[in-house]
Amino acid sequence: MPFDAVLYLPISIEMLDAVLDDDEPLEHALSNLQIPQIACLIVIQCLHTIAGKRAPTPERMLAETIEIGNRRAQQGGPHAFAAEALRVLDREKIRAGLDLLPDFKILLLSEDDVAFRSYLTADRNWDSAFCQRHRAQLLRTYQRVDLPTGGRRILTLEQSQIFLEIKNHVDDHLHVQGYAGTGKSFLIKSLLMLLQEKHADTLALAEHQRQLDALLAGTQGIERMNPRTFGALVLEMIPPDLTDPVSLRMRRTNYPPEPTPDEELVRHLGIHPSGAFTALEVVKAVRETVSVFCYSDDEEIGYIHLPRDHMMFDDMTRQVVLHHATELWKAILLPPSRDFQPRVRDHHRVKWAALKGLIVPARYTHILIDECHDVAKPMLQILDRSPQPAFSLGDEYQNLGGEAHRRSVPLRHRAVTNSVRAGNHIEDVVNSIIAIHPGNTKLEFHGNPLTKTEVSYYEKAHIPEQPATILVSDMWGLFEWAQRLAEGKNFELLSDPRDLKVFVTDLVELYQNDVTPRHRKLFRFKSWRALAEHYHSRRGFERIDATLRRGFGIKDWAKTSTKFAGQSTSGYALGLISDVRNREFESVMLAPDVLDWARDAGSKARAESVSAVYVAVTRARQRLIVPKRLRSWIEEIGDE
Repeated sequence: MPFDAVLYLPISIEMLDAVLDDDEPLEHALSNLQIPQIACLIVIQCLHTIAGKRAPTPERMLAETIEIGNRRAQQGGPHAFAAEALRVLDREKIRAGLDLLPDFKILLLSEDDVAFRSYLTADRNWDSAFCQRHRAQLLRTYQRVDLPTGGRRILTLEQSQIFLEIKNHVDDHLHVQGYAGTGKSFLIKSLLMLLQEKHADTLALAEHQRQLDALLAGTQGIERMNPRTFGALVLEMIPPDLTDPVSLRMRRTNYPPEPTPDEELVRHLGIHPSGAFTALEVVKAVRETVSVFCYSDDEEIGYIHLPRDHMMFDDMTRQVVLHHATELWKAILLPPSRDFQPRVRDHHRVKWAALKGLIVPARYTHILIDECHDVAKPMLQILDRSPQPAFSLGDEYQNLGGEAHRRSVPLRHRAVTNSVRAGNHIEDVVNSIIAIHPGNTKLEFHGNPLTKTEVSYYEKAHIPEQPATILVSDMWGLFEWAQRLAEGKNFELLSDPRDLKVFVTDLVELYQNDVTPRHRKLFRFKSWRALAEHYHSRRGFERIDATLRRGFGIKDWAKTSTKFAGQSTSGYALGLISDVRNREFESVMLAPDVLDWARDAGSKARAESVSAVYVAVTRARQRLIVPKRLRSWIEEIGDE
C-alpha cells in the first residue's frame, strides 16, 4: 500500500525517465529540474552504498542535500548546484539505486504532487512532517473494512473505488476483471460484508467445493451469506414435480462416486469397434463428447463437441461417436431401462437446468461469483435469465481454455490492475503477455513498487541453485522434472501423485510390453510408434523417450516417488500450472516446455499457451526465473 512507504521522494517517474534517456545529454536533463529533484537523484544514486550499513536514513540524506543545494544556489546562482551534481551523477548508478527503492520502502511522488511543493518549508528546505502528512492524506482516499473476526483492513485504491460503486449501485450487475495478485479474494470478503450491511441474502457461487472453500476462508461471522456450488444450486432450482421422471432423476444425489464403467456403457449402448478403434476407445470419446456438450450453450450434440483430437477418427467413427453420445445424453436424463442407470454429475444438472430455462430461486437477492473466468456457458445462461443483480470477479487471462466466456446481459465492467503480490520488475513480462493474448482487457498491469520481485533469464534449463517452485504445462514436463529433482532433492509435488503414477506406469508398459494405456492422455495410442508420431515435436516427449530407451522402468519410478514430500524441507516444489492458479510462491521457475505447448498448433492452443505462461509468471512473489527465449516467443506469437 502507498501509505506503507517510509519516504516519498519529490521526483516523478516521468522526470526520472527523462534523466535516464541515453539519447539526451545529462546536462540538458538536469537543467529542467529544481534543487529538490536533483537532490533526489543524488539520494537514489547513493542507495547502493548505504544498503545494509549504518548510515544516515535516505530522508535525512535528502534533507541535507536539499539544504546544500540551496546554499550552492545562494552562493553561485540557480544553476550552480546542477553543475556540481553533474560531476557526480551517473546514470547506471541511478538505475541501480532505483532497483533498491522497494528495499528502502521509498515511493516517488506524482507530477502534480511534485509541482505542488508541499514537501518544502517556507525557506525551501525539506519539511520533516511532509511524509506523515502525505500518508494521512493517502489514507483518507482508501476504504476501511471491519472484518467479521474483528480487526480492520484497508482496501487498495482500485478496490476502494469498486467497493464504493457497488455500495451506491447495489442493484446493478458489475463484473470486475482483476489481474493476478491484485487482491480479489479480500475484495470478495469486503463485498460480502457490504451486502450484509445492506440486508441482502447473498448467494456466493463457485463451480467446485475447493473453490468455494477458498472463497469462504476468513468469512466466519458474515450473516445472510449462502455458499453454493453450481451443482448444489441447481438442486435447489429443480421444481418439486413428482410426476416428471427427469426432474426426479436430477434431484437424486446418491449416485456412486465412480464413473459409470466403460464396459457397462459399451454393453447398454451397443457400442462396437469402429475402424481402427476398439469399443472401449470409442466409449471414451463418447464420454468426452457429452462432457464438451455439457459445457457449451448448444441445444444438441454435434461435430463441434467431438474431442479435440477427433481428426484421428475416420468419418464413420465420428458418426458412431456422435450417435452414441446423443444416446448417452438421453440415458443420463432418462434411462431406457432399470438395469442401466448412468451416473448424473453436476455438469449434467447445470446443462439440463440451462436447457429447461430454470432460474436462481427468488429467496436470494444478490449473487456473488468468484473465478468467473472459468464459468461455463450453461451457468452463464442461468445467471442471465435470473433477476438478481450479480457481482462477478475473475481474470480472463487465467482461463486455461484460452478464452473466458462472457455474459450476454448489459453490465458494468471494472478492472483492478495494481498487484499487491509482485514488484514492478515483473511488469514488462506480464504486459507483453497481455498484449498478445486474445483477451479484451488491455489495461497495463502494475507491480507493487514497495515489493521487489527479481526477474532472471536462463539459456539452458537446470534446477535453480536456490529453492524454487518449478511449473510445467503437461504430464510430460511433470514426469521429466520429477526425475530431475529426484536425482538430488526431496520436493513437494503440487499435482496429483496418483495421476502421475498412472501416466508413468502406462508409458513404461506401453513402451516395454505394448500394453494399452489407461491414462486420459494416452489411452488412444495402441503402440509406442503411434504415440511417438503424435508427440514427436514436443521436446518433453523426446527427453522421456530417451529416458525409456536407457532402460527406465517401474522400479526406477518407485525410487523417484520416495522423493515426494508433503511440505518439502528443501523448499523445492513441482507442479502443473493448472493446479496452482490459486497459489503463490516466493520463487517460481517457468519450465521451457510451457513455451513448446503452442508449437505447430492452432490459434486456440496458442491462446491456452499464453494463458498458461501468464498464470505461471504471476505466481511469483520475490523471484521469477524464465527461459531466455520467452522474449522471442512473445514476439513470434504477437506477429501471427
